[in-house]
Parts: sequence; C-alpha cells; structure tokens
Amino acid sequence: MVGLLETEMVCLERVKEYSQLEPEYSWESTDANKPSDLWPRSASIEFIDYSASYRPGLEPVLKNLNFRVESGEKVGIVGRTGAGKSSMTLALFRIIEPTFGQIVIDGVDVT
Repeated sequence: MVGLLETEMVCLERVKEYSQLEPEYSWESTDANKPSDLWPRSASIEFIDYSASYRPGLEPVLKNLNFRVESGEKVGIVGRTGAGKSSMTLALFRIIEPTFGQIVIDGVDVT
C-alpha cells in the first residue's frame, strides 16, 4: 500500500512539473515565409552566423557557425567529443532553437 502511494505521488509531481514548463516555440509559418510546393529543389544548406544552446541561460553549444553545403556535395563532419557534431544535426532538424543566426535551405530561412 505504501509503495502504491509513493508511485502515485511521483506521478502527481511529474504532472505538476510538466504543467509548469515554458511552452516551446511555435512551428507555424506565415504565408510570407512559407516555401513553395516545389521546395527544396537543390537542397543547398547554409548556416549563417548560427549559435544555439540547449536551454536558455546555458552556454551556446554552437557559436557563430558559417558554412555552406551545395547540392550534391559530400561533407564529412569530424571532431572530438563535445565539439558540436550532433548539435549541428539537432539544429538542422530544429530540435534545438537558435540563439542567433539563420539556417537557410534553398534560399528559405528555416529558423
């Protein structure tokens, strides 16, 4: 009986914690920045002065990235543990939000 009560208390604490989370950014786009139905055509990707952190108030994990990958190019991303390789992928799929800068795919700002 005590074990069941403890489990229920943990569940209640989680519900309270989730109810107090700050809402995430909106994923809706306006007509002004909505890409055409034919997008992307060439799939070029450009990071422009891009910085991102995992949470507000934390040090950026990506700082001032500037590079362009043209359609058809093969690029290898290498680096030590914690260098930001996985964070670049998370940024590209918008799993982490930018603190500054842009990611542009075929001329469309996806940040």
